[in-house]
Amino acid sequence: SVLSTGPCPGRKLPRVLPHGSSICKTLSAIPRGHSMASARVSFVSSPMVSYVTLSTRETFSKVGRELLGAIAAVHPEIISVLLDRVQETIDQVGMVSLYLFKELPLYLWRPSAPEIAVIRDWLLNYNLTAVKNKLACVILEGLNWGFTEQGTLHLDQALHTEVALLVLEAYQKYLAQKPYTGLISESMKQVSYLASIVRYGETPETSFNQWAWNLILRLKLHKNDFGRQNFPVIPFCSTVPDMTESSMFHPLLKAVKSGLPIGCYLALAVTAVGHSLEKFCAEGIPLLGVLVQSRHLRAVVHALDKILPVFYPYQCYLLKNEQFLSNLLLFLQLDSGVPQGVTQQVTHRVAQHLTGAVHGDNVKLLSSMIQAHICVSTQLDGVGPVAVLEFWVQALISQHLWYREQPILFLMDHLCKTAFHLMQEDCVQKLLYQQHKNALGYHCDRSLLSSLVNWIVAGNITPSFVEGLSTSTQVWFAWTVLNMESIFEEDSQLRRVVERELVINAFSPDQALKKAQVQLKLPIVPSLQRLLIYRWAHQALVTPSDHPLLPLIWQKFFLLYLHRPGPQYGLPVDGCIGRRFFQSPSHVNLLKDMKRRLTEVADFHYAASKALRVPAEGSEGTPERQAGTPGFLTSPELHRELVRLFNVYVLWLEDENFQKGDTYIPSLPKHYDVHRLAKVMQNQQDLWMEYVNMERIQHEFQETVALWTQAKLESHAAPCSSSAQLDFTDPLLAKARVLSNLEKHEAPHPPLLLHPVRPPVPLIPSAALLTQKDSTQLMCTDLNLLQQQARSATLRESQQVALDGELLETMPKQYVNREDQATLHLECRGSSGKKCQGAAVVTVQFEGMNKNEAVSQQIHVLQKEVRQLQAEAAQPPALNVVEAAVHAENLITALVNTYKLQPTPGVQKLGISLFFTVVDHVSDETQRHPPTRQFFTSCIEILGQVFISGTKSECRKLLQTILKNRRLCSLLAPFFTPNAAPAEFIQLYERVVTCLREDNSDVIFMLLTKFDIQQWLNSTKPPLSDRTRLLESIHLALTAWGLEPEEDILMPFNLFCKHWTHLLLYQFPDQYSDVLRLLVQSSAEQLLSPECWKATLRALGCYAPSSQQGAASVESSGLHSASGVLLSDKQVTETVQWLSDFFYKLRLSKLDFKSFGLFSKWSPYMADVKTFLGYLVKRLTDLEIASLSQDPTTSSKEVLRSLHAQIIQLFKPWILVLEDAESSHQRHYPWLESDTAVASSIVQLFSDCVGSLHTSFKDRLLPGDEGALRLHLLHYCETCTAPKMPEFILYAFHSAYQRLEWKDLHPDQRLMEAFFKVERGSPKSCFLFLGSVLCRVNWVSVLSDAWNPSPLPETQSMAVCLLFMMVLLAKEAQLVDETDSPLLSLLGQTSSLSWHLVDLVSYQSVLGYFSSHYPPSVVLANDCSSELIVKLLKVSAGLSAHADGRKHVDIVPKCQAFTHQMVQFLSALEQTGKITFPALEQEISKLLDDIIIFNPPDMDSQTRHMALSSFFVEVLMMMNNAAVPTAEFLAVSIRTWIGQRVNGLIVLPLLTAACQSLASVRHMAETTEACIMAYFKESSLDQNLGWGPILVSLQVPELTMQEFLEECLALGSCLTLYVYLLQCLNSEQTVKNEMKMLLVVSSWLEQVYPSSAQEEAKLFLWWHQILQLSLIQLEHNDSVLTESVIRVLLMLQSRQSLMAEERLSSGILGAIGLGRRSPLSNRFRVAARSMAAFLLVQVPAEDQIRLKPSSELHLAPKAQQVLTALESMTLSKQYVEYQDQILHALQFIRHPGHCLQNGKSFLALLVNRLYPEVHYLDNIR
Repeated sequence: SVLSTGPCPGRKLPRVLPHGSSICKTLSAIPRGHSMASARVSFVSSPMVSYVTLSTRETFSKVGRELLGAIAAVHPEIISVLLDRVQETIDQVGMVSLYLFKELPLYLWRPSAPEIAVIRDWLLNYNLTAVKNKLACVILEGLNWGFTEQGTLHLDQALHTEVALLVLEAYQKYLAQKPYTGLISESMKQVSYLASIVRYGETPETSFNQWAWNLILRLKLHKNDFGRQNFPVIPFCSTVPDMTESSMFHPLLKAVKSGLPIGCYLALAVTAVGHSLEKFCAEGIPLLGVLVQSRHLRAVVHALDKILPVFYPYQCYLLKNEQFLSNLLLFLQLDSGVPQGVTQQVTHRVAQHLTGAVHGDNVKLLSSMIQAHICVSTQLDGVGPVAVLEFWVQALISQHLWYREQPILFLMDHLCKTAFHLMQEDCVQKLLYQQHKNALGYHCDRSLLSSLVNWIVAGNITPSFVEGLSTSTQVWFAWTVLNMESIFEEDSQLRRVVERELVINAFSPDQALKKAQVQLKLPIVPSLQRLLIYRWAHQALVTPSDHPLLPLIWQKFFLLYLHRPGPQYGLPVDGCIGRRFFQSPSHVNLLKDMKRRLTEVADFHYAASKALRVPAEGSEGTPERQAGTPGFLTSPELHRELVRLFNVYVLWLEDENFQKGDTYIPSLPKHYDVHRLAKVMQNQQDLWMEYVNMERIQHEFQETVALWTQAKLESHAAPCSSSAQLDFTDPLLAKARVLSNLEKHEAPHPPLLLHPVRPPVPLIPSAALLTQKDSTQLMCTDLNLLQQQARSATLRESQQVALDGELLETMPKQYVNREDQATLHLECRGSSGKKCQGAAVVTVQFEGMNKNEAVSQQIHVLQKEVRQLQAEAAQPPALNVVEAAVHAENLITALVNTYKLQPTPGVQKLGISLFFTVVDHVSDETQRHPPTRQFFTSCIEILGQVFISGTKSECRKLLQTILKNRRLCSLLAPFFTPNAAPAEFIQLYERVVTCLREDNSDVIFMLLTKFDIQQWLNSTKPPLSDRTRLLESIHLALTAWGLEPEEDILMPFNLFCKHWTHLLLYQFPDQYSDVLRLLVQSSAEQLLSPECWKATLRALGCYAPSSQQGAASVESSGLHSASGVLLSDKQVTETVQWLSDFFYKLRLSKLDFKSFGLFSKWSPYMADVKTFLGYLVKRLTDLEIASLSQDPTTSSKEVLRSLHAQIIQLFKPWILVLEDAESSHQRHYPWLESDTAVASSIVQLFSDCVGSLHTSFKDRLLPGDEGALRLHLLHYCETCTAPKMPEFILYAFHSAYQRLEWKDLHPDQRLMEAFFKVERGSPKSCFLFLGSVLCRVNWVSVLSDAWNPSPLPETQSMAVCLLFMMVLLAKEAQLVDETDSPLLSLLGQTSSLSWHLVDLVSYQSVLGYFSSHYPPSVVLANDCSSELIVKLLKVSAGLSAHADGRKHVDIVPKCQAFTHQMVQFLSALEQTGKITFPALEQEISKLLDDIIIFNPPDMDSQTRHMALSSFFVEVLMMMNNAAVPTAEFLAVSIRTWIGQRVNGLIVLPLLTAACQSLASVRHMAETTEACIMAYFKESSLDQNLGWGPILVSLQVPELTMQEFLEECLALGSCLTLYVYLLQCLNSEQTVKNEMKMLLVVSSWLEQVYPSSAQEEAKLFLWWHQILQLSLIQLEHNDSVLTESVIRVLLMLQSRQSLMAEERLSSGILGAIGLGRRSPLSNRFRVAARSMAAFLLVQVPAEDQIRLKPSSELHLAPKAQQVLTALESMTLSKQYVEYQDQILHALQFIRHPGHCLQNGKSFLALLVNRLYPEVHYLDNIR
């Protein structure tokens, strides 16, 4: 060791020299360029003499300290030596070591990890009073914790974190039980640690507390501590540590849990708590609160500086956090003053420092920090100043009554000043504006508003953020607030209304303000003092004279004072309103004060313009200026401008003419500044920024920012302990020292003599260029050296890779997890006054990380070997290697130059030899080493270009060389030119093909690019045999790579395809058959790629022009035009035939193809096969069409059949079921279900071919000819409709065939029979498909022959087939529900089709199928198809209007069969209960409606009657079979229908049917009565109807005649009985029979009483018949007969009298005259009484009768009584309308010339007068 603890033997102590002299001499011996050994010499005696030896310490301690400091300034690392020595001698040196290290330039030193460990040991293991502990504090304090001049940290960032945790551990150890508040530590005078423990004498704990906090705040721990201000971004750990995840942070976690303030600060600065938004909000804000509550306010500012930049873009997280805002308020309150009683908690010596502390320093520091943040936010990547301003303004004004807190106002003033400086005042004003409105009652609850009103009414001034009239301290804040209130005053229109009241009504300002409040209905109106004109005036008075805003404040005042409201208020145009606000005495005095103030300000600026030192009046920065940097001096020019401006203000304020408006502004003198005056009077709000001292504002802003920068990034200046110390940084002194040192060296020597040297590279001897042996030997020598160099480099590379691999395998083993345990003592604090029994002892087991030392040592060895290898690789190559490279290059250059001068065969042979020599020396090592690879490549390239390329003799050898050594291909392939040897071209090509492998595709590709097939063909013109040989060779190559070539061999594969097409196209079609044969045969085994097909088809022109451009695209249909084709017509035909035969044989050649179809092997090629087949079919079709055009005699039908057969043969192997005769006709299906997709495309192509065929021939055939569609459909029925045909195959067929133009199909009998055959025995899908197709046919056109007079028998058959087809299909829901269903469309054409040809047998067959396959509910027509199919059957039967006039075959039995079928379905529905009565009534009515319109044009009435009768019988028979309720309902429904829908002769068939079919006599009686009534309806008058047709039609059943007559009597069917009476009279016209019938009628009359007025007139027929029969009987003068007749007439008279009564006489009440009212009408009673009176007059007694007239009429008393009663009816109101009829009757009765013979005439008279509308009485009129 150089330093020792004792004096050096043999050396005398130097005499005391002057300090500067001794130091300079010492330093002169240690120049900066020398090693540390020179510096160590000076340490031999200096520390020993100065400090260790007690006898010399006092004399030389200071000199030694200065000497050591000077040496350390030159060599900072010497401090490490000194620290090592002090560690040994500190017990002897003691406290003096503190002064030594205090004077050392520690700020230049970078301690190592062992030295930090020493300091850690001193700090933690020695108490606070120990010298080592204090020395550790001094050293850590003296280190440079800031940045270097380059912007990087002087000390590593990890060291900052380590030291922070070290200080925390020490703090926890020494001060954890003695907490010191931040107020104490921050109030200490900021002195060094040494001074605090020596000079001020604080306790060790106090000094350590202050030292710890000062050091912690200097450390750079947070990521926001970097990259700020002028420093570049410093790399920070990408992952912010979490104190709960690392054991390193255990002390920190413990400190945080215990609430230790310094731990809370470190948690915020170091860990994720201070870096994450979420973690800070959840965990960091309470830690910040601990710092505030413990009064570590300076630490709070530092913490906010680190954290807030993260929150500026997301302000709401903090602004809505009440805890953060309360902490901020507490910070401001604590910094505003020292709470009482604090001096009692500290010692007297500490308290004396507290008394002189300046309060609010931390608030000022916070303000500086905010300004720094704003400054940073203006940078390019910053958040912008608005975000920072808004955050702090919102945070500050969120406090209650914030405008009364001085710290907040101080901060707000600086924020407003910064906002003005950055022209961002709007953001501050916006926030204040909203709170101001809330304070005045806007947007708040009514309770707050009422309290505010009461507060104002009590006499208080309206609240404002600037309390009082003005403020002289926060001028910037006042400026912002007044501007905000001015905006509010404008928005609320308060100023406008006040000014109007002042002008118009001459109110005082106070009155005008009250009037404005009432008019505007404002919730709160400011007090008079709060009007802005007064606010600006007062603020202008108190603002300091040197304040930059003073000119603008006065401008704002004059904008209001000189405002000219204008003529709308009655003022002159230029009259100002200002003086109206200043009328009261107080306001007049205010104006005087303002004038005086303006004069004072002008004087101030005048003195300043003369460069006089004028003290500033306000507090605008004066304390700071005195304490810090000197104040900013404003330029004299600005002062002079301000003097002029304020003098102008004085003139404006004094001139009364402005207020009167009688001043012409342009005429004013210049010193009035007319231009600005006009702007003010025009209310132009633009600020006069030219009068604002922006330089001063900028300077003060920079000063404020610099204050924070200095506090955060302290500089480390070297301390100067003595004024005499040398300045080693002075460049002049450094230059002198350098020159002085240079003078001590010897003079330089002269230059050395120049000696000739041999050339570095041997020259090339001329003889070497003549002999092959010599040149080859020279080249081999050089190449061997280069080979050796490449081997060495490759070996090093391999070793490097091996070492790296071993490192990668070893590193994961360096650290392992091992089981470990630790014992923790958890402190108990107690609760509720209970004491703890001690800390809880917890044992924790865990897996800890442990280092494997053996593995670490192994890694160290490996890394050492890697470094050694890298060092070897970095060495320059040996000189002999360089010499060999240059020599070889010279040899090649000389040879090439010689050959170019004289290209002799010998030189060429020599060049070829050298070329292959170089090639032979190429190895894997030379290719891996880049320099060697480059050299060999250059040599081969030069020799190859000159001597090899284009040389015929070398092609084979070069190819063999390449194929033998494939890695040389890229080097040698450029010189391989097979076209230069045309005779060997095929052999060379075959040689390349034989070497095909998947792993050498790149080699093959490069070689193939050298074979120019086209050039060889054109130049050599080889024979067909050679071309065929080459084609087979190419085919062999294409099949070698199989179906799907790998991606890496696609390039050579494409070249083979290109060569393939070149051979095909050369002298086409020489190779066409070979190409097609090879292509198809290889594809059948899947040996070829589909790309071969594409290339071949492109060459043949099979693709459309659009797809010729896109190489591989193929159109789906495959049908293209044949423009620019290669294949001739004959070749197309032969190709089609050959392909048909080939594929058919192929299909039956193997079991696989039989079982699975061709698609199992051919799927990859189907897109191209489809294109080829489509092309061939298109060409074939065009060929035949062209032939037809040239030869019109050719039959189109025959050509079409031939073409269709050829197409079928072409597609038959692909899509049809084949039968193999060898397999006993076993059926082989064309494809598997898995191949459906590709098979469907072929089926679609087949369908497209048929469609194309149809399109081509449809205009060349007659309408009935067999077209392509019919051929296709017949072929389908023959081949595709087998019973067990798989559905997936059928689906493919049907999907494709559906798209054909089936509307053009013209079916025939054969096709329809095929359809019916399919319906009977084929799959359902076939039937549906055919049905759908046939429904699209134009059947009107097909059956057009039916309208001819003599239609063909085939037409009748087609009509029947169509009817069968429609009935068969209509039940299929799949066809009915189809969108735009063709079946429904066809059914809709029912009426337009010719059904008159359908015969009865066919129709009955159709009905039989209909009855067995359709449900009965079809008649209800619940859907469209049901309605249409019923309509079809009806129309085809002929049961409809016959507008066409055609004669239907068997129309009557067909209609009867239809009616029977409908009734049968309705009966079935009724029996099963599936039809309701209303529906049944509706269906019966519809059926009857259809029957009554049956009127064939060629049918006579009798036949029609019988036909209709038979139809009605079918309907009425339903009543016989139905249940009783249904039968009754049907009877009523039919009678209702009869009454509503029929009349006249049409009733007669129904009448006959009712008599013939109805089993119930009651139903028969009711129906016949209804029919007779309908027969005589008024609408049938024009038919001249009589009773004759009724008599013929009504047929009373003989078996049940008596029962029928009784039922008629019971029902009152008088008309039916009348018809029966007439029939009986007509059947036997004898007196006996007539008498019998008279008695029968008389008996009927006694039994019948009409039930209603509608039935009463029927009796007149009976009365008439009785009179007629009586007169006939009286003609015989037989007394017996006469007696009987008289009885009958008297009975008739009595019955008439009974019916004439107004009340019924039946029953007990009737007997006494109280019966119910008669149902008969008044006119009937008139007729009955009249007839009764007539009969009583003509038959006065049982033995008297008047048969002859007389001159007088003798009335019996009874007759007279009846006549009187009849006459009395004329007086009754009830019969007033029948007076004339009664009088006429009386007149007729009393006429003596009228006798019984006139009875019929009298009855006719009554009928005509009373019942003119009843037509069944016409025969008795």
